[in-house]
Amino acid sequence: MKFLIHETLRTLNTDDVFEFGLGEISKSREPGDLYEADAVFRRNNKERTHKVPGLTQFDVVRGFMTYIGINLRALAKNDLIEFDLNGLTLDQYIPLSKTIRDIFDE
Repeated sequence: MKFLIHETLRTLNTDDVFEFGLGEISKSREPGDLYEADAVFRRNNKERTHKVPGLTQFDVVRGFMTYIGINLRALAKNDLIEFDLNGLTLDQYIPLSKTIRDIFDE
């Protein structure tokens, strides 16, 4: 699968490797003017795929960021995993409380 966005994260306290990516954005086959893409989340090569719909392509990207951010936060909390984010916190790495405009303005 070709990815528009792809990232690999290593952890500080385990040997786990996490990968996530956003597939190509296309028009939905459902009625209406919707876009969609596949969000892929892998942990040690075990893959989960999630359809991310949106009214615009930016909505799809924002939905992808939210999906990945929620999954990474849940793993950090539930499995006590520390990600190697080069000194950033999860909120700085994938901010869920900011709009895309706020992120680009920084």
